[in-house]
This record gives sequence, C-alpha cells and structure tokens, in this order.
Amino acid sequence: MSNLENIQRRVSEGVSGWLLFEFNCSRGYLFNEKYLSYPIGQILNSITEYKTLTEINHPCSNSGQGRPLQVDFVLTDKSTKWKYAFEAKWIAGSLISLGSIIWDLIRLQNLGTYHSEVRCYFILAGFDKKINLLLKDFDICHNKASTKKNEIAKTNSTYLIFDLLKLNKSTTAYLNKKINKYPNFKLYSKIRCRPAHRSPKNDIINMTFSTYIFEVLKPDGTHIINKL
Repeated sequence: MSNLENIQRRVSEGVSGWLLFEFNCSRGYLFNEKYLSYPIGQILNSITEYKTLTEINHPCSNSGQGRPLQVDFVLTDKSTKWKYAFEAKWIAGSLISLGSIIWDLIRLQNLGTYHSEVRCYFILAGFDKKINLLLKDFDICHNKASTKKNEIAKTNSTYLIFDLLKLNKSTTAYLNKKINKYPNFKLYSKIRCRPAHRSPKNDIINMTFSTYIFEVLKPDGTHIINKL
C-alpha cells in the first residue's frame, strides 16, 4: 500500500488547491458538499490500491425507516473489507453547526464496531473565513502558542479530544434526538482523534479556502454512556 502515510497531507493540500483552481475558473457557484466528492475521490484513487466507493450505507442504519445513513467514502480491499472511511463537510455561506460536525464524528466512531480494521477520517473544507468563525474558540490543530480556551476540544501533539459532556444544551439535545433514531449506535462521552492537518498551514492573504482532515480513532470503552 503506497503513500497512505501522507493521506492527510495529500487530501488537505489537494482539495484546497482544487477549490482555488475551480474558483479562479469562475466555478465557485457550483461549490457544495457533493462537489467535494470529485477531488476527494480522485485523490483517494491515486494514492491507494483499494476500491473507492461513495455513499455507502452505514452499518448502524435502521432498516425500513426512510433513506439510510450513509458514509461519504469507503475504501475496500479485494475481499470487500472496509479499510478506510471518510466523511466530508463543506463550510460556505450558511455556517454549519458544531452539532452536525459532532454527529459525523459519532457516525465514524461507530464504524469500528462493525469493521474492525477500518481507519476513519473527517474532512472539513470550505471558505477560510467561515471555518475560522466556526473554530474561533478552539483549535483542532496542535498549536503550542494558542490561547483559545474552549473546553469542548483539547489538543496536544498526540491527540485531539472532543469532550461531549462539555457541549451546550442545544447541541446535546440535537445529538440525543439524532441518536434516539438509531438504537444500534453506541455513544461515548469523548471522541479521540489525531490532530488535524490543515492546508494552507497558516493564514495566507487572498487564500480563500482551507481544508482540514483528521483521523477519528477507535473509542475507549470506558467512556460509553447512555445519553448526553
């Protein structure tokens, strides 16, 4: 398997560069979450020998209750075992809520119950100013000089940890409502990740877009809870 060590760098740099290219070709009006599937799929196909599938049903989905939950990208080996899974979130004109991001992380966190070998990644891409607004109170990249004090997400050189017990009431209500629809989901008080890789690495004048990607690690069983 080639270049998987660079998967975070390749995706973050490739998606940001593609967005800037498309924007300068006057195609910015096309941008949405679905539009991201093209560069992400192209990059994943180029750096792995696995089969790249899109919009695959989540194994925790309920049967017979409308459209099932889906995973944006799944990479499988020749025996169809899930090896990698990716969720992507597009940040544009209307700001995405923190709750919707946490929900994606919970969905990724639960994949390990059904696919023991899978490695999960979350991609956050879009307009740099909007992402900065979303992350204004905390960092998802390790930064020793950071003065941000939000207790929801804490980062060191090894881990990025989201503490779900620190979420506000409206966010916990949103998540509890989501989880109640899917009894097969397990809920954990913490989501443990690797710190995000960002491209561009620093704020650059006139750089309109940025892309973050981080690995969502398998949950610690001691953190399992019934509800938030």
